[in-house]
Amino acid sequence: MDSIFNRFYSVLLSIYIYNEYVGYTELDKLHAAIINKYPQESEFIASVRKHADDEKKHYLMFKNYFHKNKSMPFVVTKNYGYIDLFIKHIFKTDLQTLDQNELINDEKKFMNLCRLIMMTEFRGMKQVKTLLNSPLIKRNESLTKIFKVVERDEPSHCYPYQYWLKKFNSHEPRLKEKLVDLWIHYSLMLFKVPILLLNGKLKRMKEFYV
Repeated sequence: MDSIFNRFYSVLLSIYIYNEYVGYTELDKLHAAIINKYPQESEFIASVRKHADDEKKHYLMFKNYFHKNKSMPFVVTKNYGYIDLFIKHIFKTDLQTLDQNELINDEKKFMNLCRLIMMTEFRGMKQVKTLLNSPLIKRNESLTKIFKVVERDEPSHCYPYQYWLKKFNSHEPRLKEKLVDLWIHYSLMLFKVPILLLNGKLKRMKEFYV
């Protein structure tokens, strides 16, 4: 049974470590773009900076978990990245090719990005609560501690993007965005994660993201 549990933990954390890495590296770019475009928005800038720093902190916590267990994460692709999938569906492009300096100069697109980040963080909050209530996580003290830190940090991550949408009287997420959110979540939970769990040929990373 221990091998089954460890397989589940490795798959789960491999997805998390990918998402946290992408999160903080892309937020670093967004933070720089906001400073360049809106240098007077000190509160917004500080909130996005905290968000990026928290994502990096979470990444390092998951990385440390693998170090302590003398293993490496499994290789996962952008098909398991929540914000990657959101960007692909809404902007019709890959996250890695998204020019955030260009995007921030297009008010409509920037508002869309704020909504997507906000929805991703709301989904993350729900997911962490679900995990902390799961017997599979409760039986692992180290993971419980990590996810409690994530749970504590998550609510503040929604704030800067909510603030920006309200500041410019932009609308909340609409039906299309909500449906995309549901599709991404349930396709991951019902199909993609089980595929990873059952894939006996799944390879582990040779080195961590840098």
